[in-house]
Amino acid sequence: MKLLVRGDDYGFSKGCTLGMLDAKENGILTCTGLFTNMSDCEYAVSLMPEYPDLCFGIDFNIVSGPCVADPKLIPTLVDNDGNFILSRIKYQDPLYQSEEGRAKLWPKHEVRIELLAQYDKYIRLAGKKPEYVHTHSIGRTVPTYFNTVAEIGHEKGVVYSHEIQEKYDFYSLPVGKNNHFDKKEFDLQAQLNLDVVKRVMDHADELLKHEYVILGGHPGFLDQVLLSGITTLSIERIKDHAMCVSPMIKQWVKDNNIELISYRDLI
Repeated sequence: MKLLVRGDDYGFSKGCTLGMLDAKENGILTCTGLFTNMSDCEYAVSLMPEYPDLCFGIDFNIVSGPCVADPKLIPTLVDNDGNFILSRIKYQDPLYQSEEGRAKLWPKHEVRIELLAQYDKYIRLAGKKPEYVHTHSIGRTVPTYFNTVAEIGHEKGVVYSHEIQEKYDFYSLPVGKNNHFDKKEFDLQAQLNLDVVKRVMDHADELLKHEYVILGGHPGFLDQVLLSGITTLSIERIKDHAMCVSPMIKQWVKDNNIELISYRDLI
């Protein structure tokens, strides 16, 4: 079995950044995607050279924090201060109920302007292309966004995470009955009760039946930024980190001769 472990939102905050790197240094994390729009992204990029074995991509974020492009060019995506309108707010808009409506909430031409600005910023900061491009939050529910990420990956010659996972027929760990991603409901008590290590071990036998498996999450350390209202995903991040560094999980990987891989290994 080949296991790819991806952590999203690198650079979201210093806590996210340091937790992600610890999940690599002391755990099984193999890939992480940078948020180029967040204020701590330059700090995150400064640490990247210290982790040459970690596969760094870009997570295109258009639902949290400040925009990178000129806000006047993307008025539908941002508020008066140039910050992205949170997905949980747009989800409450009646337009969200149809694909046509979602295309109005996230117009393709505005999405493309912002994603290209984020991509160019990655190049400026890192001095090289990301190793993969990836979606954040809204994903397949918004084709104007999901498909534009694919287009930019093709244009720039960078692997698109979803496409290469489909090519190799990756098995993704089920998130269980309380799949809050569809409604953007991240109850704090539910996050406190979450046991990601148990979730993985409960599915261990099923995972071993597949040649390619991906475990995706958001490992990080909790800090004030994550509690400021800019994201509803907070405590769950330390649970994902705990899974990455879990002695039980690492022993399971060793005992079953599981090969840890990244998108870099699939090119």
